[in-house]
Amino acid sequence: MELLRKRHEQELLKEALKDAKEKDEKLAKEPLLSLEEVTEQMATGMVYYPDLPIRFRVVRFFGGRLSLPLPVDYLNRHTTQKELAVLVNDTMGISLTLQLTRSLKKNVTFDEVKRQMAGQFKGAGIYIELLEEGSVEDDFAPTHFITYRMPMAKGVMYHMVFYAINRIDGSMVIGDYNCFYKDIEKWENIIKATVSYMDFN
Repeated sequence: MELLRKRHEQELLKEALKDAKEKDEKLAKEPLLSLEEVTEQMATGMVYYPDLPIRFRVVRFFGGRLSLPLPVDYLNRHTTQKELAVLVNDTMGISLTLQLTRSLKKNVTFDEVKRQMAGQFKGAGIYIELLEEGSVEDDFAPTHFITYRMPMAKGVMYHMVFYAINRIDGSMVIGDYNCFYKDIEKWENIIKATVSYMDFN
């Protein structure tokens, strides 16, 4: 009985991942707004999607060391500690987690972080599909990011994990911004544009 249940769950996850891939293909051909459009509009404080405009405001964390634009009507602070901030929208399944920590190495490589992350997922028995990786250059604290799909019982999630290390004092910020794949049309480019504006000092 347990074996049948697990097989059924695996089939559901495969179907959900297939739907997510088809959605990616459709979006590549017909995006609601391009990443460039979202990035430019976010700088004005408003992103104009066809059905609903979304307001943005620059929010500061960790005593002003980290700042980034956030959708003020969509994310509520769930936890704000000295070195941890969690913002969520339980209704839509959107969340942003930010943590201030310290890197043992000021010049840790992107490949090292990827290997560590992949090892953690594998050790926990979590399946993910890597999508993209990249960097946003900065003289003091360049930002590196990885995006991936992760199937869950409630549906497929889209995640962007990002980090930046201050080259002067070794302080480090780590973030995870995610949404359900059903909302990817809007939130993928919002997440990417947000991280491109992140300022960490």
